[in-house]
Amino acid sequence: MLNQLTSHYGMRLWVSFALLPAMLLLSGCGSNELKLVPVSGKVTLDGGAMPGPGTVYFNPESASPSGALRPATAEFDADGNYTAKSFTPGDGLLPGKYVIRVDCWKQAPNMESKPVVSFLPQKYQEPSKSGLTLTVEPDAKSITHNIDLQSK
Repeated sequence: MLNQLTSHYGMRLWVSFALLPAMLLLSGCGSNELKLVPVSGKVTLDGGAMPGPGTVYFNPESASPSGALRPATAEFDADGNYTAKSFTPGDGLLPGKYVIRVDCWKQAPNMESKPVVSFLPQKYQEPSKSGLTLTVEPDAKSITHNIDLQSK
């Protein structure tokens, strides 16, 4: 009985070691990792400073070559500087075409029924109406994309 048991486990061990190189070789073929392109820039209003900090939203309009769609955001500071984030801070955007929305609030949306007041015209809060787009090419190393908003 002991001989059959050790023979059974010995065979399983042998098969596991025999398959290990094949599994390692196959795991190197292709990659599930998505290629992100770092995107940064500056948001301005009428060519000057922003009235305060805010957020840029990158909404994918078309898929990346991998077929992935992933929206992204970028917080900008009072100077308007931003770096895009898809998964982790500063990681960038997937290749593809994006429509952009920008928020910069004097009085942000709230649960207290206070009036909502934006520093920006309404059109910038709607990606389909903002007129702001960005295309990220698959072979790009990094992109600087400045966004100049108009108050009128």
